[in-house]
Amino acid sequence: MNKNKKWGIELTTEKPIYVVLFVSRNKDNPDVNDFKQRRNSFITTRTPEELMPEFETFVKKGVPREASRFYYSVNRRDPREIVRQLTHFLIDNPEMNPVTIDAKLAGIAATKECALEKKWMFDFDSTDPDKLVEFINDIKNIDNTLEIEINQTPNGYHVIVNHGFDIRTISEKYKGIAEVKKDDLKLVKVKINEGVI
Repeated sequence: MNKNKKWGIELTTEKPIYVVLFVSRNKDNPDVNDFKQRRNSFITTRTPEELMPEFETFVKKGVPREASRFYYSVNRRDPREIVRQLTHFLIDNPEMNPVTIDAKLAGIAATKECALEKKWMFDFDSTDPDKLVEFINDIKNIDNTLEIEINQTPNGYHVIVNHGFDIRTISEKYKGIAEVKKDDLKLVKVKINEGVI
């Protein structure tokens, strides 16, 4: 038997690779008893829907009433660049703890050099749907070739566009409301651990 097959290792993949972060933060849990920050970061070829059971497990490992977040990279990652950067890192840091390899891979994959796409994300900090529509119309007036994806967040929306554009005319108008993040992670879900003591 091929040793790589035995351990479920694929030497190459045609599937898109993304960065995932499960995290519970102090900011979301100020009044939760016995709370300690937790995080799990890794790279994957699975979709957010396929990762939901894993996120549910992460949520349940928290204390009761702890809020956890699930983030997923906006842009696909470049497997060759990830391997190149990891190889250099391991040569320069042979003492690295191998147990932390998943987190290190995620950190490498999240760098801008590893992005295969050029999508931008705006963190739109308003829950006003009329303001959101106005923002989208302003974007389309600047570049009508943009494809726009909208994800709701606790404080507003993530507005994702398929490529960059000249944001000078909207930067001032939406100052304090819309912040461009370019290559970043989008919020997929926030969930509270409903477990009881």
